[in-house]
Amino acid sequence: MKRSPPFLGTTGGRFVVSGLLLLAAVVGAAAWSVLRPVAPVRADTIQDGLVHPWDIAFAPDGRMLVTERAGRVLVFADATPHAPILSATTVPDIRAELESGLMGIAIHEDTVYVCASRDPGGEDGDPWRVDILTATLAADGRLSPFTALSIGPTIGGPRHQGCAVEIGPDDHLWVTIGDANLSGAENPAQDPAVLNGKVLRLGLDGSVPADAPFASGAVSIGHRNPQGIAFREDGLILEVEHGTDVNDEINHILPGANYGYPCVTGDGVPGPIPDACATDAVLSPPAWASGAPTIATSGAAFLAGAGWGEWEGNLVVTTLKDEDLRRFVIGPDGSVTAAETLLDRQFGRLRAAVIGPDGALYLSTGNGDDRILRIVKNP
Repeated sequence: MKRSPPFLGTTGGRFVVSGLLLLAAVVGAAAWSVLRPVAPVRADTIQDGLVHPWDIAFAPDGRMLVTERAGRVLVFADATPHAPILSATTVPDIRAELESGLMGIAIHEDTVYVCASRDPGGEDGDPWRVDILTATLAADGRLSPFTALSIGPTIGGPRHQGCAVEIGPDDHLWVTIGDANLSGAENPAQDPAVLNGKVLRLGLDGSVPADAPFASGAVSIGHRNPQGIAFREDGLILEVEHGTDVNDEINHILPGANYGYPCVTGDGVPGPIPDACATDAVLSPPAWASGAPTIATSGAAFLAGAGWGEWEGNLVVTTLKDEDLRRFVIGPDGSVTAAETLLDRQFGRLRAAVIGPDGALYLSTGNGDDRILRIVKNP
C-alpha cells in the first residue's frame, strides 16, 4: 500500500500540523496585541448597586460622599474598591421627580453642602423650591441634621434644576440653578432677583459677597439647565448646561455676564422666548456649543496632575444622552475645542465628573442600577 507523507497522514503528522496551527495562532495573537490600539483610559468600578447617584465629593481625609437623587447622602470610608459605607443619611423633604431631587454636593473642611429640590409643605402646601442645605461631617462618618441656608427666592420643579455645587478656589460657595423649565413671562432666567437660571457665588454661610455683580448673589444670568461647573487654577471658570433641541453649551463665566437664555441659544440662535431679553441687553456667546443634535452635557472637571500627561488642563464633560465622556482642549484665552470621545456607550449615562485626592477622575452613572467609576489615563 502506498503511504501518505508523514505530515499528511500519520498520527505524528497530525501533531506537526496542530503544532504549526498553534504556533501560527500564537504569532497572530502577538501581532494583534501589538497592532491593537490601547484604550486611552482605564475605568474601574469602585462602588456599585447605587440608585441614581448624582454627585461626588471628597473630604480632606479622603472619605468619599455621594448623593443619590431620591434623597440619601452616602459616606464611604475612602475611594478604594468596595470601601465600607460609614453612614447613609436621608435629607428631609426631598421631592425627586424626573430631573430633580437631591443633586449636587461639596465639602469645605467638615461642612457638607447639598443642593436639592424640596417640598416641605407637600403637594397641597407651599410651592416646592431649590434649597442649599448644610450638615457637619463627624469623625466617624456620620452627618448632623441638615439645615437650609437662606439664599433668596427659588422655584422648584421636575425639570431644569441645575444644582451643581462647588467650593471655588476663592473659598466661596458656587451654585448653579436651572430655569425650572418655565415658559413665557414666567421664565426667570433673565430676572436677576430670582435665583433660577443663574450661576451663584455666595459666602460659605449663604450670604451675598460685597463684590457681587447682582444683589441676589448671581454672578451671571441667562442659563437654562446648568449641571456642571469647573475651576482652573488660573481662575478660568467654565459652566456646562443642557440646550433645548440644539446647543448644549460650555460658557466662560464672567461677573455680570448674560448668556442669553431663553432669548437665544448657542451663538445667536433664537431661543424659545426670543423677546425675553431687554432690547439693550448685551449677550455673551458660549465658548462652545454642540449644535444639533444635543448630547446632554452634565458634569465637568479640569484634569489636573502629572498622571494625565499632555491632557493636564483639559476639560472633561460627561454626557447623558450620548453616554460618553468628552475631552476638550482649553486655550490660554479660554477657547474650548472638542478633542476626543471616551468611554463611548460603555457604561450608559454618565453624570458626575470629579477629580479625587489621588488625581484620578471619578464618574457616576445614571441608569438606575448604578456605579461609581475611577478613570485614569493609560500610559
